[in-house]
Amino acid sequence: MFLLIRQNLDSLVAAIIGFVLIQIFTNHGGIGISPDSIHYLSTANSLNEGRGFYQFDNQPLIMFPFGFPGFLAISHWIFQIDLLKNMPIINGCIFAALIFLSGCMVEITNATKWLKWIMLALITSSPTLIEIYFMLWSEALFALEVLIFVWLSGNYFKHNSLKNLIIFASITAIAFDTRFAGVSLVATGVLLILLSHEGKWAIRLKHSLVFGSIGCSLAILNLFRNYSITNTLTGIRQKGVTTLAENINHYGSVVATWLPFSKQLEGYSFYVGLFFIIGVFAIFIYRIYKKIEHNSFEKIAATFTLIYSVFMLVTATLSRYETINSRLLSPFFIASLFTLSFYAISWISIIQKRGSRILVRLFIASFSLLLLFQFVQKDIEVYNEVKQGGIGGYTEDDWKESELISYLKTRPTYFNGVVPIYSNASHAIYLYSKKAVKIVPERVHEQKVASFYKEPEMFLVWFTTEDNKDVLNKAEISAHFNMKEIATFKDGSIFVTNLKR
Repeated sequence: MFLLIRQNLDSLVAAIIGFVLIQIFTNHGGIGISPDSIHYLSTANSLNEGRGFYQFDNQPLIMFPFGFPGFLAISHWIFQIDLLKNMPIINGCIFAALIFLSGCMVEITNATKWLKWIMLALITSSPTLIEIYFMLWSEALFALEVLIFVWLSGNYFKHNSLKNLIIFASITAIAFDTRFAGVSLVATGVLLILLSHEGKWAIRLKHSLVFGSIGCSLAILNLFRNYSITNTLTGIRQKGVTTLAENINHYGSVVATWLPFSKQLEGYSFYVGLFFIIGVFAIFIYRIYKKIEHNSFEKIAATFTLIYSVFMLVTATLSRYETINSRLLSPFFIASLFTLSFYAISWISIIQKRGSRILVRLFIASFSLLLLFQFVQKDIEVYNEVKQGGIGGYTEDDWKESELISYLKTRPTYFNGVVPIYSNASHAIYLYSKKAVKIVPERVHEQKVASFYKEPEMFLVWFTTEDNKDVLNKAEISAHFNMKEIATFKDGSIFVTNLKR
């Protein structure tokens, strides 16, 4: 271990800088909290209270897998800390581990120091990565698990032992149950094992079956539990509303931000996305054709980037969820950086003329420095936005200073369970009061809307500061209910309602 640190002092320095950056971004208001964060945090609290995988509204956790809430619960149990207060430290440590492991992997490839330092600088300053680490999101843990997956898979393909296979499959199982998108890791591992050029076909088939079984084990148990409770695997999912072409465009707009001159590329997002996927696919096919083995990180990283990209594009087209954005694509940022940089090393090595080699190095260095400058500019821009009022979400000053939430915290009689309470910001109410409030349903969930419209009486806590256009609005609700305003505040109102006859 000492030797590993000694060889990677530069990686350690970068890791410390990454940790500090997360503390700086979260200094004003703490970790950023979104509705998804409340699902994770409340489930972790439920686990620590011995109630199992139940979320803030006392409903079973279905939409998200168990891995990240479980990680949060274990962190609380081991360190006995306030999760919300200490998440900047936890996320900072995960980010530091991600940076340090990245540097160690680059060191193993025998890359020149200048290229390693550029890689470390780009990873540490990446706005895409910084965003997921100053928020309470499962991508923070998943991104590290992806990197460990690449490391362990490289180790397995060097030795092909059953022990290494089981270790390799185990991290895949954990990652799959951290995010359901982790199925792309299972697909990557199975594909690489089957396409390996070493070992007999029967052994490769056996290893792929062992890997797939272990890799899917935790997620299958998770999904079986979900189905036994709700007759659905991951809740009610809506059909996609964006076309494949639109999703490639969204995908390309994110990839463009990972390239220099991103503003100039904005109008060409579709072509950037298409070119990137075709380029990664070409690298994958080339290595298979040349029978180049899988024990190099760039091959594994390129394969994962390809599989994950296809998975995101297909699922975003077939199913309706958050538009493809930087957060959703963050897990393969480092993988794509590895792919590009390691091939840059290969290109330099095959150039015979010293002058030409110097020119290529200058081009790569200039390209990287332009990108680094762009990253730092974006980081400064984001910091200037959050340093005054906090990170966007429920830990912003506007939510902390909410008059409506302060009123509810001093009125426990609202939560006596006799009359149900609904809100368009139930996540925020839970965060600041730890009280369970039902969610005003999204209009696309017809069964939930129908059940909501049958409530004979309820309290409706309506925040004017919550901008969720997917849920039923006040006009739609008032068409079915008589609504009497019983308390009014700067940021919203409380209504008592009853069905119209």
